[in-house]
Amino acid sequence: MSKRLICGLTALMMLFVLSSCSRQTAWENDAGEWKLPEARAEYDAPDGDRISGEEGLWTLYLPGKNGLNLVAQHVTARTDLLLSERLEAVVTELLNFPSNSYVDALGGDIQLSLAGENAIEYSSGVVTVNLASSALGLSYRAFYIVSLALASTLCELDEVRCVNVLAAGQSVGLDTTGGLPMGSLVAHPGENLPVLWEQMEAKKTPLGNNAEETPLTSYLTLYYPLEDGDGVICENRTLTFEGQSATQLTLEILENLSHGAMYVTGVAQMPDLVDMMIHEPLASDLADGGKMITLSFREGAETEWMEQGVDPACLIAAICDSLTTFIPGLTGVAIRVGDKPLTALNSEYFGEIATQGGLLRRSQFSAFLMGRATVYFQRNGMLVPCEKNVDRLLADSPREQLTALIDGPGAADLAAGMESTLPEALGADDILAIALEGDTLLVNLSESFRAEIQSWGREKETLLCYSMVNTLCEGCGVKKVCFFFEGEQVDSIAGEICWSGTFDYNTGLCEDSFG
Repeated sequence: MSKRLICGLTALMMLFVLSSCSRQTAWENDAGEWKLPEARAEYDAPDGDRISGEEGLWTLYLPGKNGLNLVAQHVTARTDLLLSERLEAVVTELLNFPSNSYVDALGGDIQLSLAGENAIEYSSGVVTVNLASSALGLSYRAFYIVSLALASTLCELDEVRCVNVLAAGQSVGLDTTGGLPMGSLVAHPGENLPVLWEQMEAKKTPLGNNAEETPLTSYLTLYYPLEDGDGVICENRTLTFEGQSATQLTLEILENLSHGAMYVTGVAQMPDLVDMMIHEPLASDLADGGKMITLSFREGAETEWMEQGVDPACLIAAICDSLTTFIPGLTGVAIRVGDKPLTALNSEYFGEIATQGGLLRRSQFSAFLMGRATVYFQRNGMLVPCEKNVDRLLADSPREQLTALIDGPGAADLAAGMESTLPEALGADDILAIALEGDTLLVNLSESFRAEIQSWGREKETLLCYSMVNTLCEGCGVKKVCFFFEGEQVDSIAGEICWSGTFDYNTGLCEDSFG
């Protein structure tokens, strides 16, 4: 092999190693080594947060004119970066889409809408849509088709795995007794609607039979308290029930909650809820037409939960969400401890939750549902993705993700050997502004941020930089990140890397790249 070819290959390898930088002229760092500076990116530093995306196509699924399947319709809309805004916009477009020569309007003659503020919840791939009370005027079959259309439309988004649909804050039964749960739905585009409805009808209790003797297998959402007491998180499970009475559904759900989560991490060690009960769950009707479940736990149950490391408010929030999301017509849950009703819950994070005549409603726990952000900490000199609990409405906010990274590892991550990649002196105020330009996220950081990077030294600089880059690229779906410090791009800070220009997601620094 010729010397010229060897030199050429060597140069190519050097360019690959420095792939995040487009270099121009050489400069000398503090260690006396010559390096190439980054070609400065042609962006202005952001002044304030601006994260709206560009216009794009949304796919909506509506019932076709032939009544046999859901038909795709496309609309042009803003593709906002925040998922919470996108979900509400997509659902609003779907509910308001008019009939045409191909599809019928969703709900037919009944005008459907969302049930006020916070009508859409999202956490861990699960969306729960709360429709206004007008949806209760639909037939069972029509409500099921509306729910399938919502699930098929929302599951077009990469972040969504399944969908729950409520009306006026409660699950809707799909039979004449109002007792057949629909459960969590996945996408069914192109499938035969009459066949899907027949499959649902086959689950209902035959006329004249006892619901307690009709088994049911259903896909549903379970909610779990987080181990640090700052809310609840959810996952999906397929469960089989011996019967369809509210008591049977409740006991099976409580039994599975007691076994703990199978997929999500960071949840509390669950107590045996069924073993702690002194009576079977009691279902009763309410004056407003809904019903409630009363759960009676033995004396001292709250103390036992706390001694086991479970926050009582978060535990009851998880129970209430799990039951009301699935059991038809269930408005809320009443809790008794010993011979006394629980009249209030006190939470370190959420304050006091008062019962309404002894009843705890699902809407009271809306703030408890948390989202997850993937942030990159370090272990043994490599980057490791870790899940952190964040405000569910801001789970994909770049500011929220950087703040979670700055906050550092939680107790479980520390126990697993994780270390922070950023200096402790930094705070959320050091993030001055963030803006989206095409596929590049522009991040303006404070002078204090730059000084802290410099004080940490060159050995930590690469992991520090790419922990931010990987966190933002994975969590926000962007391809590149460009940094500014007090509105200016800089070349050298600690001397290890060049900070001007743009940075790509770096897999080579991740622990699993060698696994």
